[in-house]
Amino acid sequence: MKRMTVVVFDVDDTLYDQFVPFELAMTHSFQDKPWIKDMDLSTLYLLFRHHSDEMFPATVSGELSLEDMRVYRIQKALKDLGVEATDRKCQLFQDRYFYEQNRITVHPEMVDLLLILKERQILTGILTNGPTNHQQLKLDQLNVSTWIDSNTHHISESIGYSKPDAKAFQVVANSYPESTEFLYIGDSYDNDVIGAKNAGWQVIWLNKYNKKLTQEMVKPDVEVTSYKELAVNVLDLLQEE
Repeated sequence: MKRMTVVVFDVDDTLYDQFVPFELAMTHSFQDKPWIKDMDLSTLYLLFRHHSDEMFPATVSGELSLEDMRVYRIQKALKDLGVEATDRKCQLFQDRYFYEQNRITVHPEMVDLLLILKERQILTGILTNGPTNHQQLKLDQLNVSTWIDSNTHHISESIGYSKPDAKAFQVVANSYPESTEFLYIGDSYDNDVIGAKNAGWQVIWLNKYNKKLTQEMVKPDVEVTSYKELAVNVLDLLQEE
């Protein structure tokens, strides 16, 4: 394993568990609907994330407004499971989802890992997709600068490139002129694994939902399915330096 000098983190569903605000927003916004009691929210969430990632490039290009995309992703996810929802109801969900996102906290296992990295003076950074203001609100709510210097926070709208574009990773790499090795940690196969590998980085994939890879698909350097495994593997790799 090559020497690692910089550990870079994704934010959504990596530093914190994004399912928590989603679940709270769903149960609050659709509590008047009989189907909510039997809805598999984990499956719905994966569909929600899929449609969000699917339409993100259209919001970057200006083809679709961010507001319309946010209504579309939950409306389409529900429709995939046989539920019709009005634009107004989906907007109410989005409003509640935003409220719950303003209450998020870093996952406890990640706090422990970030503390160890800081104590060992390991260089760290952030690379996340999304609108600058929205993602910055999350970073502030999570108090990420406690462990990761705010000068190393890279948000796609601000840097002009989005994952999985290798140029997004290159912008981050350019922030560390003395470093040549990078490890990326993220949960999205399409954005994080493919993006990092195309940029020549190592990557640990936090595959929380057990997505299966076919033989021909690009493989991460390490695949884990839990936060505990993630922390152990990062520290094991650092131990090899």
